[in-house]
Amino acid sequence: MGGSQPGVVMIPSRTGVVLGSGGTPLKWRFWQASSPRAAALLVHGLGEHSGRYDHVGAGLAEAGIHLLAFDLRGHGGSGGPRGDVEAFSLYLDDVKRMEEVLAEEAGAATLPSFLLGHSLGGLIALGRLRAPPFPYSGAVLSAPWLATALPAVVCRFGAWLGRGLPRVRVPLGLRPEALTRDPAMVRARRLDPDIQRSLTLRMFREAFQAQGEIMRWGGPHRLPLLFLVPQADGVVKSAATLALARGIVGGEVKVEILEQGRHEPFHDLDRQLVIGLVVRWILERAGVGRRETPPPDPK
Repeated sequence: MGGSQPGVVMIPSRTGVVLGSGGTPLKWRFWQASSPRAAALLVHGLGEHSGRYDHVGAGLAEAGIHLLAFDLRGHGGSGGPRGDVEAFSLYLDDVKRMEEVLAEEAGAATLPSFLLGHSLGGLIALGRLRAPPFPYSGAVLSAPWLATALPAVVCRFGAWLGRGLPRVRVPLGLRPEALTRDPAMVRARRLDPDIQRSLTLRMFREAFQAQGEIMRWGGPHRLPLLFLVPQADGVVKSAATLALARGIVGGEVKVEILEQGRHEPFHDLDRQLVIGLVVRWILERAGVGRRETPPPDPK
């Protein structure tokens, strides 16, 4: 049930498992384009898994874009304690491992490659872009988790508790209705046995620290970026996303405000429009040829 999406015709995806940092098994899915013009790596959000992106994989593959997605450690079919991570850097190591898988599966070394991240995956994607060299010609950041839609004092207190009580679990508290306006998607999420519904205080602390580091860094200044910002996002603070995007100078940055959209653009009512927007953005940048890895941003 976990990989099904209502109203979507599924296409076969190739699956596999590789070992990530520390020997943690990581499950991946690959949607192969018959006439590829680009390749992309997708990092999903907190509590979900790559099987929820079958319709995204189909849309990108049909448009000529290979897509590789994987289950984060502690999520879905990957190993590790559920909803937990010892250090945020392990997520970045796992992304690097998946870059190798993408190159193996898609021949991505010969194609312009792009990084897609949603929510927690957007935060991870930005963390990866802090550390060139990387193989990307651009990145799509969907409702990146740069700040939680809770009072700052609550977030700081949760991060503080994570130091002394790292393995204590707390519910995610994500109501499906806050994520999508589509009733079918709400039902699918509720019935999905692979959805993770809690996290450890350590994982929250690690994410909170990473958010501060990203905001102080200010984002990559030499890489094309597309920000997807749902107008009615009640999960993350869109103001933080807009502040980061508007602070990036000297680069190619596009901000797409999704009117009435909730937190999950790829699962909301207008998801096919969002997928089409992402496809066009990627193919426009793929059409100029492979870009060299930009030099590190000045600190």
